[in-house]
Amino acid sequence: MANKSESEQLGKCVFVVGPEGSGSKLAARICAAALGIAAFDEWDGDGWSDGGTHKVLHRSLPYGDPPRFPDVARWIADHEGQWDLYLVLTTRDRTLSHYSRMSRFPKSLRQVRSESEEARAIMAEILGSGRKRFIWSYETFMFLGGAYLEELQRFLGVDSTVLPHLVDGNEMRIARGCTGRWQVARAICERYARALRLRLRV
Repeated sequence: MANKSESEQLGKCVFVVGPEGSGSKLAARICAAALGIAAFDEWDGDGWSDGGTHKVLHRSLPYGDPPRFPDVARWIADHEGQWDLYLVLTTRDRTLSHYSRMSRFPKSLRQVRSESEEARAIMAEILGSGRKRFIWSYETFMFLGGAYLEELQRFLGVDSTVLPHLVDGNEMRIARGCTGRWQVARAICERYARALRLRLRV
């Protein structure tokens, strides 16, 4: 029997990154399920999902509060040679991604545009690195469904039947009116209300 290649002997490590509101958590959860790490409904897609043999790391660009950008170059350097590395870059319609963020966080359009530009630079550098990467388009997934998932599975080198129930967030946001200022104001109020409740518990 022929010896396995070095990459076949290593566990798979998948880094999933993309702008906030681009469906990156959805893509990360699908990757983890396809690799047999965690069922789709068992992981929220935040941070690491580590099954021992394979693992997935997801971070939005940026993530957290205050927002910060992960050091993807450091991730790669820390795992090079020890894992079979895969990078999944998530994208979504830029305007809808911006207003999704503005409705969830107290951010201005100027801020989310600046964050998108920094995210674009990070992702463009990955594209130019020659590493194994897959561009995950939220809109393409909503349109092609399972056929698009098969492309991701081929990229990861797995055979999986994972297909979560699809709800098109773009359609829902457009139906609600994605640019309403009241949504941004409501997000700010809800954020500070949560912070006040946490302070009162202390």
